[in-house]
Amino acid sequence: MTIYYLVNQNIGGSDSQFIFDHQMQPLMILTGRFGLNQNGIRLLTIDGQYRGRVVHRKSNFAATYELQTDRRTLGQMTKMTGLWHQFAYVSNLKWTVLGSVTTNTYQVTHGIHPVFDAHSIVTSKKLDGLQLTLADDQDRIPAFLVAATLNQWVLLSQRKSKHLFNSFEDIAIN
Repeated sequence: MTIYYLVNQNIGGSDSQFIFDHQMQPLMILTGRFGLNQNGIRLLTIDGQYRGRVVHRKSNFAATYELQTDRRTLGQMTKMTGLWHQFAYVSNLKWTVLGSVTTNTYQVTHGIHPVFDAHSIVTSKKLDGLQLTLADDQDRIPAFLVAATLNQWVLLSQRKSKHLFNSFEDIAIN
């Protein structure tokens, strides 16, 4: 079992997130976000070497996200929201994701075998993120991509609820 931390580098979590090891040494950076102007997230090492990305492919009834490394598709991830929990399936990897957007906790399995667990954390600098506990370190790149997608879903839902209750918050007043 290996522990990693995916930490949002600002309060909104937009555009940059870092991945730290269990000793809080930075390993990777996630840049980008899902939305109208940007269609995905890129995973880079601290040195700037490309490791993978998540691309928002289609947004019909259920949004589909494609996980890629070295221009090779690892799988597609589709979110299905239930009443209290959400379920996602990552094709090709055959991973199932069960969790909750409200609590930001997830369990990812391959059949009956755990791949990783994720739960929300707040760092000493008041930055939020996820603590990832991986069962096998060989799955870390796909796990980081899946965790980044889950984190973006939470950030999107928080952004939507903020604008639902205060839609004029981002408007500058003269």
